[in-house]
Amino acid sequence: MSIKVRMVDGKKEMTMKITKRTTVVDLKNEVEKQLHVKKELQRLFFSGKQLENGCELDSYNINFDDVVLLMVRMNDKNIEKKITVKDKIEGNINLEEENEKLEEAESLYYKIGDAVDCNNEMTGAWYEVIIKNIFKEEDKIVYKVLWQVDNTISNKVPEANLRPRPRRSLSCEELSIGQKVMVNYNVDEPKQIGLWYDFTICDIKIKRRRHELFGQLHISGGNELNVYKVVKEEVYAIEAPKLLTERTAEDEEFMKSNKKIRPMPPNCDDCRDDPNKECQSCGCAICAGKEEEHTLLICDECDYMYHMKCLSPPLLEVPQETHWYCPECKNDENEIVKAGDKPKENRRRRLMITSKKTRNWGNGMACARRNTICTIVPENHIGPIPGVDVGTTWEYRTGVSEAGVHRPSVAGIHGRSKECAFSIVFSGGYEGDYDNGDEFIYSGSGGRDLEGNKRTNVQSKDQELKGLNLALARNCYADINEITGAQASDWRKGIPVRVVRNYKLKKSSKFAPANGNRYDGIYKVVRYYPDTNSDGYIMWKYVLRRDDPTPAPWTKEGKKRIASLGLNTLENEDKDVDTKKTNEIKTRKRRYIDNEENNVEITSSKKIKYAFELEKELKTLIEDDKVNAKLWADCKATLIDGKPAFLKCVSNRFKCPCCLALLYKPVTIPCGHNICLKCLQKSFASEFYFCPTCRHSLDKAYDIKINKILSSALLLIYPGYQGE
Repeated sequence: MSIKVRMVDGKKEMTMKITKRTTVVDLKNEVEKQLHVKKELQRLFFSGKQLENGCELDSYNINFDDVVLLMVRMNDKNIEKKITVKDKIEGNINLEEENEKLEEAESLYYKIGDAVDCNNEMTGAWYEVIIKNIFKEEDKIVYKVLWQVDNTISNKVPEANLRPRPRRSLSCEELSIGQKVMVNYNVDEPKQIGLWYDFTICDIKIKRRRHELFGQLHISGGNELNVYKVVKEEVYAIEAPKLLTERTAEDEEFMKSNKKIRPMPPNCDDCRDDPNKECQSCGCAICAGKEEEHTLLICDECDYMYHMKCLSPPLLEVPQETHWYCPECKNDENEIVKAGDKPKENRRRRLMITSKKTRNWGNGMACARRNTICTIVPENHIGPIPGVDVGTTWEYRTGVSEAGVHRPSVAGIHGRSKECAFSIVFSGGYEGDYDNGDEFIYSGSGGRDLEGNKRTNVQSKDQELKGLNLALARNCYADINEITGAQASDWRKGIPVRVVRNYKLKKSSKFAPANGNRYDGIYKVVRYYPDTNSDGYIMWKYVLRRDDPTPAPWTKEGKKRIASLGLNTLENEDKDVDTKKTNEIKTRKRRYIDNEENNVEITSSKKIKYAFELEKELKTLIEDDKVNAKLWADCKATLIDGKPAFLKCVSNRFKCPCCLALLYKPVTIPCGHNICLKCLQKSFASEFYFCPTCRHSLDKAYDIKINKILSSALLLIYPGYQGE
């Protein structure tokens, strides 16, 4: 990480890369090199504490981009001058004053005016400079150079930090393992343009459309960083210094500056250093102009620049104060803040508030865990979930998981590499994906760096046909091919996969739901194949086609069916809903019975709602199940809210007290409670002859009989349910 060291008067500042183990002595040594202040005269402060020798910076909780203040002890030989804003603009002072005069000298390798590369000791990167003068200091040759990147001057640059500029670009065929070259690399953002470093190649991987170099990046302090580099920018061969007497005419021509520099990261991310583009970050904060640089004043509080003519009122001359503040940052000394009032808001405070990235946490449900687990079917169930209709919509992914349609709360694919994929969530966001409703392209998983608790990130490596990607490939009715993929000979014979469409897909598809997550039925994998994205990385693509007899939710028949079943409302995850519905059951039951007797259409105050109609066979079974009449009455009272509410009530009322799952082969004991046949047999095997709900005593010779009427009714409601 990097920190800043700034003098208390603000006239000098330096940036230094440190680690948690960097000591105060190391920091003072670097300050002496860059700011030319002897260690004995340095007093460093951070957060009101003076940094003491023998301590590490971690002891003072110094973090990234923190500022350490430097105070120089008063000394007769080193008295600091006060610098005004006028001095800074007019250049009346030289910030690089030398304490002694150096003797001019000649070098064996370079001469004044040569365009060479200079190594920055702080970053380890190579910058393009021009030699302005050559001196001799204690039998050593030092140089005065002009940095072309920002037109600043550096004195006393050692000869070891200079070398000729690279002149030859290497092709991929010329690269070899163990070779040392110069490459462009961004340590913080590897996909962006960065600085130029020395790089030792350890491995070369040749892809279809690109080459990848693995090796050691030589950074500051002789340290090495193991990285992999995708060859996009040029790779240069390193030139060795040549004696002046051995230079040819071609060498002399090359050592001249052509006023062009290699690609470098821009200082301003907003305008990318375009001089013709208006920008409030690197230009005037009011007019966004970059002209008349000599009239730009920098605020010592917010660091924004202002033209003297753009201020209100405009300034006619440069201020004489040591520190200058813009009108929005300047505090009124006569302003008295009353008790309970807030102080005047300056630009920096407002920018900090508005620049904070806000994240949609889904009303607290984005990271919530599920509270119930689907027990109607096992985790590796293939095909539709009993009781879940096409078009059912959940507000959050936790609801989809609790229903058993798609178990993972984050991952887009649910499956096992040795079996197949059971379900997927289609939310888009990948390059090359399309959605035609009955057919769409789905991108595989992997290839992204999700360290640091990231939910998503840009592609940084190739996807591989393994894990979840291999699981989804097994759904295709074709042999597995890890190189070119495969296409099904008869796609309808493939293994079915449940598909859930997410609302985020609506940015690129008209078939996505307006909100939440919607179950769209069964699809089959028609084809899978590898593809290359715009960054050159391999992504596995899957073509899926709908194979479900139920009408799709976006068709007229599907919309009509969704409305008739009451599926057009989101399955809310608010746990208070169950409590409210429980309290209203008696009222709803009474209203349902009255309306049924009078044959009145059930309506609400807001809009008409049609009650979910039960099948005749199911109605007959419910009427014949006299022992559970009260429980069925509670369930029928929820028909006004549609099929999802009815199913939810059934799963709650007819739940086994032992396994806490939906009753399978239920037994209704004399006390009126229901229990699974298998659970009751296990209870008797453990010599527990009581009702698990009310402790009603049962005879050891109790004849266990399945309530076939209730069992038939539950199987009609949940077709395909087989219990555990």
